[in-house]
Amino acid sequence: MSTIARIAFLATVMSIGLAGEAAALAFKDISGKWCGLTTNYVFSRNSLTVTFHDRSPTRKFEVTSYDYLGDTIKMHWVSKGEKLFTDFSEFSADNRTMAQQKNDAGPRRPFRRCK
Repeated sequence: MSTIARIAFLATVMSIGLAGEAAALAFKDISGKWCGLTTNYVFSRNSLTVTFHDRSPTRKFEVTSYDYLGDTIKMHWVSKGEKLFTDFSEFSADNRTMAQQKNDAGPRRPFRRCK
């Protein structure tokens, strides 16, 4: 294979790989109301409001920032003075579903956009 053919082949392979990557996540991908199995979340730039399906009192947490890390949104938040973070990933192509990722505080939790 000639040098020119190799370069053309590599350029084609690289462009196919880049075309298959999802667009970078941003705040618009997580903002708004999400419905889950046990809770509903409302994300705003500065707060997360959690409504429980078992009628426990609604809770509102301060959100200090969001990091956009490839296919994951890391939300930094504060609870009782403690700085915490939660990862959200598995965003569907139509931005209708996602999942809170498992961590020390709890299991993976799937969510869908509320109507």
